[in-house]
Amino acid sequence: MGDPDAELRLLVVEDSNTTGLTGGWDQDSNYAALVRDELYSSKREDNAGGSYGLGKSVLWTFSGASTVIFNSQLPPGSDDGESPRLIARTKLPTHELPGDDTTYQGAGWFCRPQHTDDGVRPEALRGDEASRLAQRLQIDRPAVSGTSAMVVEYRDPTRDVRPEIDELADEFVEASVKYFWPAIYRGDLRVTVETPEETREADVDNVPSIRPFVESYEARFEEGTTLQNPGDVAGLDIPVDLPPRSDGTETPDGEVRLSSRLASPADDDTYLNRVALFRGAGMVVKYYDQNRVAFGDRNFYGVLACGEARADGPATESDQEVDRFLRFSEPPEHDEWESTENLREQYQRGFRTALDDMFGTLRDGLRHLISKNDSGRDALSDSVLNHFPIHGTGAPRTVSTSDLGRIFEIDSSSRFDGDRWVFSGHITSNVDDFESWTAEISMMGVGEDGTRYDDVPIESISTDSEGVETTTEDGTVRLIADETSKEVTFEGHSRTKSESNLLSGEVGETQLEVRAELETTEGDQA
Repeated sequence: MGDPDAELRLLVVEDSNTTGLTGGWDQDSNYAALVRDELYSSKREDNAGGSYGLGKSVLWTFSGASTVIFNSQLPPGSDDGESPRLIARTKLPTHELPGDDTTYQGAGWFCRPQHTDDGVRPEALRGDEASRLAQRLQIDRPAVSGTSAMVVEYRDPTRDVRPEIDELADEFVEASVKYFWPAIYRGDLRVTVETPEETREADVDNVPSIRPFVESYEARFEEGTTLQNPGDVAGLDIPVDLPPRSDGTETPDGEVRLSSRLASPADDDTYLNRVALFRGAGMVVKYYDQNRVAFGDRNFYGVLACGEARADGPATESDQEVDRFLRFSEPPEHDEWESTENLREQYQRGFRTALDDMFGTLRDGLRHLISKNDSGRDALSDSVLNHFPIHGTGAPRTVSTSDLGRIFEIDSSSRFDGDRWVFSGHITSNVDDFESWTAEISMMGVGEDGTRYDDVPIESISTDSEGVETTTEDGTVRLIADETSKEVTFEGHSRTKSESNLLSGEVGETQLEVRAELETTEGDQA
């Protein structure tokens, strides 16, 4: 204050061709949900983007003055009075005003006070008065339905250093593409960032780290279910078996579309071996890390297009139901698909299993796509449908990865033995002439949503095969076999867990992973 060179940053977030702040203060309306309420959303459509109302709180969080101004143009024919509609809200601690002994709490308003039987109510300014004031406040907007929100004294609370405007503009553009490229690609959303000097547009082709995902989505229905060369795209359908709604309404069987693009050396590898998860709203919920599915040089970029984003044409009834189901599976941050209280309210038992099965088949489907399999089959192979994870029931489960590639055949089994995991297996090279090969063996815990939550350190491993050396580092084992060792048998165990039992929750699902690499006599690696 008082410094003529001081800078006040004003960030205006403006949308167009949207509903605008319709409805009244006392109604369940867009206007009340954004301006009056906190942590509440008026979005009722099954395919809406949000469901908690948390997103609007970000506006005040990023305001150094805790103040946001709204200027809204209502759609033609609206019954909600003149446009535009302007009002501001500030969040203040307990405070007093000069010459006033009253102690105030709660929100402060820039408005036209209206006296009612229930007390003073903040009313928005309307029509010409609102237009003139909006122009003075630099929040005027074209006469197109929608809302402008001005964040007064914009600042990022997570940063110690204030970035330059151009740097911020670039970050906004990149973040828009990173999280909204499906909507931008489909033409449902256009994002521009204006600074005093220039205007930038969010273009999916201008963000190298996202381009492989766009190409994967674009070609998700191309024929074929295997990848041969860098840049190839293949896809398959993942079944989703939804439980009935809580009111007893039966839900149709659904599918989501998985596609994967084989990486090339020219790709930006920022999100290598990730799967972009999104539904009809066109916002990427998460870049799902599936690095352990990659094998050797078979790196990839994956897309899981769900609900109304699955197909290009009109959404089917099952697509709409899948979209609704996943919407209610998103927590307030909209960064996961997981078991939530909303799912519990909206669906009968079985919603957790539906999510687990979808993610489990996603991982198996990825392995199928990534493997060098040119059988030409369109359906998932039996081994793909046989999940890798093994459960802590004490019973061993044997899995085979023989069709993950032609270089090796790998079999393994594992079980929980009182206070630790024990495992065994063998690795066989299908190549006769080689100089050596190596295999890395690790174990990890797998969460209920399919994500890896922690490594399970391997303590010991042994092999009776000659010509094989073993090393253990940070809980991961490395086998090094010479040219005489075509087949290796191994067994080992994880570190001991104290006071563990199968019902305590400490022992969950785990996954044993074997990554092998062979060096041929010509010096090639596979």
